[in-house]
Order: sequence, then structure tokens, then C-alpha cells
Amino acid sequence: MYQFSVADEQAFVRIDADWLLRIAESVLDDEQVTTAEVSIALVDDASIHDLNRRYLGHDCPTDVISFSLGDDDSPAGKQDRASEAARRLDGELVISGETAARVAGEIGCPPTEELALYLVHGLLHLCGYDDQTDADRSQMRHREQTHLQKFGIRPHY
Repeated sequence: MYQFSVADEQAFVRIDADWLLRIAESVLDDEQVTTAEVSIALVDDASIHDLNRRYLGHDCPTDVISFSLGDDDSPAGKQDRASEAARRLDGELVISGETAARVAGEIGCPPTEELALYLVHGLLHLCGYDDQTDADRSQMRHREQTHLQKFGIRPHY
């Protein structure tokens, strides 16, 4: 069972919240998450920049920030995904619609598709994936592509 909340506090990408939640549910199903409570905030660059500086020490805007709200037994941050019997996650995603619109314009894709990539990327972080090494980044990109292709989206890296 999944519980989602969506707060759209930006004016750069017009989104269909139901479509966004269908993608989120699909990712969690495929990643074998059984129970989840996830809030999704769509914001502008100034808002995500402030959060990035305050919580992560990076003085710049970014595309998505994932906050795990679970305890140490949550999927986020776990390396051995196969050993988890019951998968529950609680988290928050903050996604910059402004960044999605800007990057989409630069690479020539619809802003909704770029935003969907950020959603999937953030959810994968909550599920325990990381992208700090080349091998981890490759695995994460493969998972992103797998999830997004179900919705006819091909990420443009």
C-alpha cells in the first residue's frame, strides 16, 4: 500500500499529478517496495537551492533531493537489497520544475519527461540505489531507463 502527497509549488512544468503517481507506483512495485509513504514537492530553483545548501552543504540548485524519513531498517541506504524481506520506505522528494524545464529546453525533450526522470531518480535513491561511483551510476541509469520506458520515456543524459 502506497500513500503519496504531491505539492506543486512551481509554475515551470505543467504536470498531471495522477500520471506522476502512476509512475511512482510503478517504480515502487518494480523495486518490490511493499509499503510506502512519500511526499513529493515540485518547487523552483530558489527553493531547492536553499534546501540543497541547508541540508547537503551544496550552494547551488539541483534537480532532485531525496530525504529518507525511515529508521535504520528502511530500504534507503541499504546495500544488500536481496536480504530485505519486508520493504517499507518513508521519504520526501523535492523536485525542481524549473531545472526540468531548463534542461528539457537544452536537450530538446518535453519538460514533463525530464521531471519524470527526476522523480524516478529520487525514488531509486529512497530504494537504496546510489550514483557515487561509475558502477553504481551505471546501475541506476539502467533502472531509470527500465522504469521510464514503461511510460514511453527515453531519458536524455
